[in-house]
Amino acid sequence: MEASMSSVARAPRRYFIEFNAAMLLYLAAVIGRGLLAARIASPVLHTLVLLSPIVPVLLGAAAVVRFYRGMDEYHRLQLLESLAIAAGFTGVVAVSWSFLEDVGLPHLSLLWAWIIIAGAWAAVALYLAWRDKLSEGAGLKSLGGVAATLIYVAIGTAVYAAIGHAAGLPTPWYVLALVAAVLFIARMGTFIFSKPKG
Repeated sequence: MEASMSSVARAPRRYFIEFNAAMLLYLAAVIGRGLLAARIASPVLHTLVLLSPIVPVLLGAAAVVRFYRGMDEYHRLQLLESLAIAAGFTGVVAVSWSFLEDVGLPHLSLLWAWIIIAGAWAAVALYLAWRDKLSEGAGLKSLGGVAATLIYVAIGTAVYAAIGHAAGLPTPWYVLALVAAVLFIARMGTFIFSKPKG
């Protein structure tokens, strides 16, 4: 029983490392794909380079499955609830967007479906976690943590934007979004790894 509890307690740390390592590989593959694809003459290597981001996506999916299997039943149910709500929200956005395109909005790539579902999934999961904290009487403390995280991410992103602009570094919205995501992940890592071991 104690070994099982230890495994459940270690699951968030292992997931954080595995998933974020997969996402760093994904980022490297996407950047490498853009830099190398035009320079490779071999059709086979060219195809492999173009398809290389699929491997870290599969590794990230495997990390999510392993995390799910390492959870207790309550948290499994909570994860499935947040994913189901996010999937429903994404379906509504996808269907609605198809009609919005008829009145002039731009066509969106299928890649946006994952971005929408991931964002909605994260938002619903945070809400469910806050709801649990509220029922435990720690709702205000939890809101303070959320506010501190938002301030940390906003200030860090603004500092990068100011320094980056002055130094001639790229500062379009997608680079700033990436900087914000990295800061958010770093902040979540401090919470996950500062928890006492169970």
